[in-house]
Amino acid sequence: MKECEQTQKRVGSILIKNGKFFVAPQQTDDDFKRLFARLAAVGAGRPVDRDGLPDGPWTPDELADAISRIEANTQGIELRSVQVWFHDNDNGISDTNIRWLARIFGCSDPEATGQWQAELKAAKERLTSQRREKKKKRGKEKNDYDLNEATRPSIAKQIGGQTQRCRGEFTKDRRFEPVKLAERCERMLSGATSLNLQIGYLLVFCGLGLMNYVLGTLNVTYSPLEGLDKQVGFIWAPTLTLLPLIALPAYIFFVSNVITYWRRAGRLRCLSDRSSTIEPRSTMVWYGKVNSFSFSFWAITISCISFVFGFQWFGIYLPAYLSGDHNGVQIDRYLLALVRPDVISIPEAIALSAVGYMYTASYVAVFMFGLLFILIITLDYEDVSKTTEREGPVEHRSELYEVGQMIRWGIFRVAVFALWLAILVKLQITYLQSDSRDVVTWMFVDAAAAFSATMAPNGWLDNSSVSHFTTFLMMAVTVVVFVLCIGKMSAILNRLVVEDSLGSFDEDKSAVVTMFLIIGLLSANLILIGRFTGFSIMLALGALATAYALAGPKLRTS
Repeated sequence: MKECEQTQKRVGSILIKNGKFFVAPQQTDDDFKRLFARLAAVGAGRPVDRDGLPDGPWTPDELADAISRIEANTQGIELRSVQVWFHDNDNGISDTNIRWLARIFGCSDPEATGQWQAELKAAKERLTSQRREKKKKRGKEKNDYDLNEATRPSIAKQIGGQTQRCRGEFTKDRRFEPVKLAERCERMLSGATSLNLQIGYLLVFCGLGLMNYVLGTLNVTYSPLEGLDKQVGFIWAPTLTLLPLIALPAYIFFVSNVITYWRRAGRLRCLSDRSSTIEPRSTMVWYGKVNSFSFSFWAITISCISFVFGFQWFGIYLPAYLSGDHNGVQIDRYLLALVRPDVISIPEAIALSAVGYMYTASYVAVFMFGLLFILIITLDYEDVSKTTEREGPVEHRSELYEVGQMIRWGIFRVAVFALWLAILVKLQITYLQSDSRDVVTWMFVDAAAAFSATMAPNGWLDNSSVSHFTTFLMMAVTVVVFVLCIGKMSAILNRLVVEDSLGSFDEDKSAVVTMFLIIGLLSANLILIGRFTGFSIMLALGALATAYALAGPKLRTS
């Protein structure tokens, strides 16, 4: 009781308001941590008993429950946010939560609540100021401090030992664990390893080119109609030239950039804990998040093997080879053996098509893996940002905003080239349905017919391809992932703009709208290829818009 009385004297006069223990604000020089600690210890704002004494000090659970019961607080408050206030650290409190805490300490009295809101706001500003001074002081000491030559080796050894122990703790638990598929995919698509993947695809491209050269299918035609020699050679197919040389490398590059940035730098910058051991712990948490999606990675792998390779090759091409009839399926360089046995034999076509469809299945899997990683990063960013956004220091929330902008821009670039992968596949299969002699002439005639009433538009052959449905699914998945991820990122970043005055939403609004317009334009391009005269002009506009967006002004990061 004596200790409680001494505490009451330090915080000022004691009153009872609305049946609760009221402590009047004294306008001290205390920062938020000290002021909150004293008020929580005496139970300011807690119900009183018959003797007018508070019902004990505040605990994190009880305070969180009291704030969540405030009628005006429709969203409640997270327990971990309240727990941060009780800890002796540099984390502060958001302006929104100051409002609720002032209601508690003011015992729901309008005048007292206003006084406490001003007092808590001033205490928060003092804490922020102290943090900045400490940061400046540490920076100055770091610049001025010169290690003595005799002590430098021992200190370096000590630091190195701590780092090695920390890394050892991380690797010890994982040393004998089999590396899961999800983690293997993350390593394959991030850092320098992604360059190995790029080189691998380049070698496959060269190998396929060499096979087609040996078999004589680099430049080869067949006659679906009298007087028409239709080009189906390797070097005339967008899926075997533009896709592996431009679209796929760009897609892998941008996916790798986002994953590598988030794991190695972005995630650490978003964490309020900046201790020396945070890096290996952050990496372990990240891989745990990735491995939690193991089912999705396996589902993608099995689906690509079963449907992209198995269904199309075993279900369509192999029966055509065995029966000698293409059954209305598009004649391409693989089925050319059915109409031009003088160029390529059926056994050679079987081998060539098997390698080609395994290659197709692999890049469709990489396509899906990349979008899945974009989704995982967005969800991880959302989880990491919850505490930092609400209770972290202003400096940390600024970094949270900057990292978010980098990720949002990365999501857009990945989505753009994901759509281009699908567009190039759709372009190839639609050309094979046309009555044009090659893909270049096909697009030139389409553009010319759009401007000239006398130019006859392209006609169509009687054939079909299951890849029309495949490209539609690729587009749909890309758009859904893009909208979901950009929506989540924008919601978090817009709250940071409003709560911390980090800028104006209007400054980024035009850039975000441009992103959606370009994604919409590319999606429309994919759907409308071959659907109307002049689609090639629209496709060219999509290419120009993509180049402009990728090279133009980016989202601001400060």
